[in-house]
Amino acid sequence: MAMKTPMTRKAALSAAALAVLGSLLAGCSAGSETAQPSPGPSTSAAKVTSEDLGKALDRLVFQGTGAKSTDGGACLVRAVQDKKLSDAAQAYIVGKGSDDIAAVASGLREVSAMDAAIMLSPELRDKFDACVDAVIPPTPAPGATTSKDGKDQVYVPPKQGQELPQARQPDLTPKFPVPQGTSINSSSQLTAGLVSMFSSYALNEDQKKTYAASGECLAGVVFQAGFSQETLRFLAGGASIGAGSISDFLPKDEDKKIWKSKDFTSALVDCTASATPKGRKA
Repeated sequence: MAMKTPMTRKAALSAAALAVLGSLLAGCSAGSETAQPSPGPSTSAAKVTSEDLGKALDRLVFQGTGAKSTDGGACLVRAVQDKKLSDAAQAYIVGKGSDDIAAVASGLREVSAMDAAIMLSPELRDKFDACVDAVIPPTPAPGATTSKDGKDQVYVPPKQGQELPQARQPDLTPKFPVPQGTSINSSSQLTAGLVSMFSSYALNEDQKKTYAASGECLAGVVFQAGFSQETLRFLAGGASIGAGSISDFLPKDEDKKIWKSKDFTSALVDCTASATPKGRKA
């Protein structure tokens, strides 16, 4: 999941943990969250304004980048609305006011496992990345102006109705090539590949640590899910896909259905949500 300038989207989304669930998900704790009680999801179903949601998402997504959106979070709001995040989930994000996506996703599971999966999905992550890249572009881009010293750039955000900036392309080159015909007979054969694949969606080092810590659990879930040997070999290969959903690249339609199923997605979320990366207290 392309090298950029020092300040990039990889710095955004603190401790998030993808959800590859496309992608990855993350850990569980939120030390600073205990200081400020937040409304439970079940009591926060009232529809929130786009302005309030934009501010909340701005804090959540741009945390750690040293920057913030130039459109009040409108790009981020369009992203979550496009992925059909429920009104209750949107209200929870606003009420939580957190800068830790892992903690938010954990709380969203009380709304529904699907909302949590959407929040941590690679598809939504790609949209968030595009919003961040629009503000912190790696190179001068259309719509950007450069100051006389060549350093400062001011981006003119897309207006309502315009398409979001394009995200990066997937990399399907296996990190651990698995010869055709090799049988995957144990979950241990999948661990390294899944950690590599999930980590390619990571936005920062905390996420990578979370994926590494949850690797064995993820491998167990995948191994027991009933995937074909062809798909298991693909996953064991550990390609640094980093864009779209892993399910998009699975070789068999039946396996794509398994990957997208609610039970499978929830199991992946459980693995990452319960993982304790090295150096972090459970």
